[in-house]
Amino acid sequence: MYQTKVKPWLHQEQIAQKIDGKRAFALLCAMRTGKTKMLLDDFGRLEDRAEVDDLLVIAPAGVYHTWLTAIDDHVGGSLASRLSVHLWEASAGRQAERDLEEFMAIRHRPRILLVNVEALSSVIRARVLCKDFLKQRASMLAIDESTTIKNPTARRTKFILNELKYVTAYRRILTGLVSPKNPLDLWAQFQFLDRRILGYDKFTAFRARYAITKQVDFGGRYPATIVVGFRPDDVETLHRLIEPHSFRVRLEDCYDLPPKMYQFRDVELTDEQRKVYQKIKDDACARLSDEDHVSANQVITQILRMHQVLLGHVGLEDGRTATLPERRTDELMALLDEHDGGKAVIWVSYDDDVVKLTARLRLEHGEASVARFWGGNREEREEEERRFREEEGCRFMIATASAGGRGRKWDVADLVVYYSNTPDLEHRSQSEERTQGVGKVRSVLYVDMRVPGTVEDKIIATLRKKITMASVINGDNYQSWLI
Repeated sequence: MYQTKVKPWLHQEQIAQKIDGKRAFALLCAMRTGKTKMLLDDFGRLEDRAEVDDLLVIAPAGVYHTWLTAIDDHVGGSLASRLSVHLWEASAGRQAERDLEEFMAIRHRPRILLVNVEALSSVIRARVLCKDFLKQRASMLAIDESTTIKNPTARRTKFILNELKYVTAYRRILTGLVSPKNPLDLWAQFQFLDRRILGYDKFTAFRARYAITKQVDFGGRYPATIVVGFRPDDVETLHRLIEPHSFRVRLEDCYDLPPKMYQFRDVELTDEQRKVYQKIKDDACARLSDEDHVSANQVITQILRMHQVLLGHVGLEDGRTATLPERRTDELMALLDEHDGGKAVIWVSYDDDVVKLTARLRLEHGEASVARFWGGNREEREEEERRFREEEGCRFMIATASAGGRGRKWDVADLVVYYSNTPDLEHRSQSEERTQGVGKVRSVLYVDMRVPGTVEDKIIATLRKKITMASVINGDNYQSWLI
């Protein structure tokens, strides 16, 4: 049997030397390499030297609860006995509001405030709280899974860059995959840290320097600027610019891990699916051939329409979604029956499939056999995760990558099934790591369900190669994607 061994790799000491004294720093570390501990150690050192009093952690909704456990696990000594921690929640009751008031009134000991990044897009109370907290005393602001602020036009990104950045003494970002879609994802994350790292105050200027663009007339008042590629030398330049301000480590740098294994599980289409798929494919090719210019987004939109049919969904003209007979669910049940009784994580792209698969698994394996982690069970999903991790009879976790893809530890499972994939490389990369872990002695098997000879082949191939689809699709090759 494969034995996992911790390597004599002292990255905690290395990071302490590299990060010490830096006002802005990026922890570009894979899941379970210790980046949460690195940040908490950093905060502890600065607090001990009276350089900061408070820490604000902004993290995705699916992750920020886990910081409570991390703080208990990694903060010790004098700091642990003095530390006050508060988790902000939008739907909190009166007692929680009183607890928050008491927390904000503390001035004689260090504090950590945890807030989910989604709230900063629209919840005024969350915005006011973050700004007031940072203004009260010398503070550190950390963005966990910082790719959540990679879009410079997003409301939460603008708020963090324009309102929070300038009222904090120390800034940190934490992520495993800093640019999952393209190198332009770097700008907002490092602009938050320090504008001097990349050297551009405006995203448009940064894009003009590092991306190959062209002007396209879509019939509007002004031509649109679209990105068509990147120069390898420029990507290397960006790596050199961020290197002095970041620390990069992969899980395999820290541990000898069992190898990942990949397989396909082929699915046959029903006659109804085959007819609808061909019709949508012909329609997509006809539409794109009429365009003067075809963008990657246009091609991906058509790919997703075709992909939905492979899962048994079809969009109607009135906006509703109809179902088609499909064999994928039966194939999934057969695959799970072949599993040796261990636990499995099943990733799906659409909420409708969460509901469908839950009903089928409960019917065949019992009510308690299934846990779920998706947008439809925000209030219960932490408890469902606990059941999956701790209860032997809870064998299956059904999750969407957008909800459960980050920060979760599901290493009790040795089988991962992609019932369907999104075209998002970050979703794939993050979701694969949920079942990896220190102490793992069995390899994880990753099974992609697919219909051979369809767009699903292209989607899976690019994701497995760690390539983002948008970077390899252009107006000249769209026909090769719409198989």
